[in-house]
Amino acid sequence: MMNAANSSARPSGSGALASRPPAHRRIDVVRPRIESAVKALREGATVCVIEDGPAGAAFAVAAGALCSGESVNAMVAEAGGIIACTVSDRRADQLDLPEIPRRKCRPSTPRYAVSVEAATGVTTGISADDRARTTLVMCDPSTRATDLVRPGHIMPVRVDENGVLRRPFGCEAAHDLVHIAGLPDGAVLSHVIAGTDDLDTDAAARFAEERGWPVVSVADLIDYRATHEVLVRCASEGVVQTHAGDFLVRVYENTVDLGAHVALVWAGDGPEEGTTPLVRIHSQCLTGDVLHSMRCDCGDQLQVAMRSVADARTGAIVYMAQEGRGIGLANKIAAYALQDQGVDTVEANLLLGFDADHRDYAVAGQILRDLGLTSVRLLTNNPEKVDAMRRLGIDVLERLSIEVIPGEYNRKYLQTKRDRMGHLLKTLD
Repeated sequence: MMNAANSSARPSGSGALASRPPAHRRIDVVRPRIESAVKALREGATVCVIEDGPAGAAFAVAAGALCSGESVNAMVAEAGGIIACTVSDRRADQLDLPEIPRRKCRPSTPRYAVSVEAATGVTTGISADDRARTTLVMCDPSTRATDLVRPGHIMPVRVDENGVLRRPFGCEAAHDLVHIAGLPDGAVLSHVIAGTDDLDTDAAARFAEERGWPVVSVADLIDYRATHEVLVRCASEGVVQTHAGDFLVRVYENTVDLGAHVALVWAGDGPEEGTTPLVRIHSQCLTGDVLHSMRCDCGDQLQVAMRSVADARTGAIVYMAQEGRGIGLANKIAAYALQDQGVDTVEANLLLGFDADHRDYAVAGQILRDLGLTSVRLLTNNPEKVDAMRRLGIDVLERLSIEVIPGEYNRKYLQTKRDRMGHLLKTLD
């Protein structure tokens, strides 16, 4: 592994990504889709929410507070799945709707709670009118736990208070859309199925378009919220003297993961006129950054990034509290144990029940905007970071690689990054 003090390890430019369109074009595409879906929800119509990726589910979604027997019948006929209603964790606790224990399910599986029925105004509970009545009661802010009986014919789905910014899945997106529409919280929804199978995302989009339903993806909701809401605030700041020079340290709190993230902003002499700020988005790595582990490249990348920003005399390192690609320190060490048995980093995360990369960059994008860094050169080997920043309104003018020389203990780790996660690593060739 490269010594962090090796001055020859400097970022190299990449012109391929520099020619791609700036992020605001992506945002300009997303905004009309959200606005179309919001308008439909306010009118009591149905929209389609699609999860990202080939295994993502699709949902028919309507505003729970505008539910009717006719809309329930139509959703059953068109979508074909069970009828459910979203409820925030806080509200679910108030209504005494405990989550059904989850076993051996995917992270995206809806978090169903015990089924319910309205305590009054229903007969058998199964009719479309009865299910609409139960949904209306669930979405009424004045409803108390005693206004619902259990079990029933509507499945509540518990969603995180922060929606797609905490859990990037379809039920959270449906709940967020209804909230953005300014309606009482709670989306009525059903999986879109065909015969006995879920539709894949492309087929679901065609299915929705044939019915005139606006189509919104979970990624659309994440991008929209991350560019239309203020999610971070600077809690404190102060100058720190480092081996690379003086950096202003700004500590950010946020409403997404409730963690504290840090920005190291160059505080030394200013750059040459017209120099674009150099930025590194670095995920916290205790083993690499602090313990100097040789099984990853994180610590070396951090040192190189600090020297590179100092050389440029402009820019910042956004240090994200996303240990182990977002799975946390305890799970990361558990993943190490699995890797010692022969699996790679991707397989280890999957075996532990996580995605290959569990990180999210919405907060990083907001921190950069708070710093006024909306046009940057990005130090990264990961094209997904470039795409994420552009989606979030950060104009990435150039990607610069930040590689280390492979060593005995991190070669397989780096190969997995290249071969399974698409990182651009030339030193392995």
